[in-house]
Amino acid sequence: MNKIEYLNKRIQLNNQCPYEGPKSLFKYRPFDEHIFDMLENRYLYLCPAEKLDDPTECITSLDIDKIYNVDKDSMSERMVDSIMRFIKPYSKERDFENASIIAKTLATMDPSNRSEYMSKQLKNAAPTNIDTAPIVKSIEELQNLDLQDEKTDQLKWLIGLAINARQKIGICSLSENNDIDYMWKNYAADSSGYCIEYDMEHYEGNKDILPVIYQDERETNIIIQLVGSFIGQMITGFSNGQIAADKSHFIRLFLTKYKKWEYQNEWRLIGEANGKPSAPSVRRIYLGKNVVDENKQKMIQYADKNKIEVVILKG
Repeated sequence: MNKIEYLNKRIQLNNQCPYEGPKSLFKYRPFDEHIFDMLENRYLYLCPAEKLDDPTECITSLDIDKIYNVDKDSMSERMVDSIMRFIKPYSKERDFENASIIAKTLATMDPSNRSEYMSKQLKNAAPTNIDTAPIVKSIEELQNLDLQDEKTDQLKWLIGLAINARQKIGICSLSENNDIDYMWKNYAADSSGYCIEYDMEHYEGNKDILPVIYQDERETNIIIQLVGSFIGQMITGFSNGQIAADKSHFIRLFLTKYKKWEYQNEWRLIGEANGKPSAPSVRRIYLGKNVVDENKQKMIQYADKNKIEVVILKG
């Protein structure tokens, strides 16, 4: 599965498309005071992003100076480069040979002529029959955003969500695999813990389970990611759905990790920090090779009572 395509499909259908992820997802856990409370009350815990193992988790920035040159009253070259990058996948390579010239021209151009010039350049680069004037207007409105304007309520909500993501957003991390040595070591107390296999196929909340994207670099600028999502939505709209543009840039602020974490094969449920949404049904519980006898017996007793299969892993 192409995970970015999957995210866009979910966005396009307002998150109402059928779940297409793994039939089972796994949660590694140590034996602690929460174990049977979570199992018996059937909930997942949404840990605040700031408490997760990756110190860059959900880090965002609102660096207006990096996208707008106040002295010249113009978009920065970085912003223009980003816009061209967002459009490039839907255009021919030769149309981007003058990208650096466009950026330099916009940086020095009189503001009264900038929109018309940018519309013309984007029209040359964009797919056939795409009206780029609304794209330019939207971008200029976004970079000149007045947070006191009542008309910007939705944008203010999105920006506020992203700015406070590490404190306000909660994440339950699940893995595609139950046999990752590093996960057993670091998330299941050196294999003395357990791993729950959840049934995602029949989980009523599976529409909210999203894949993590692993990349060498992460774009954290909120405005740039919003612009990327808007451009994707507009290209899809202007082409009457004929062009499946990428609209997932903003949501990927909360779904992107560096490639060094790729071994985790993570999917995640995102919601309000410290939330406790209902959990999927448990298919199996795997006990680590170093589980102590007391914990093993407690888990077997719980599993027998609830008709859940227990698998005891061997060293």
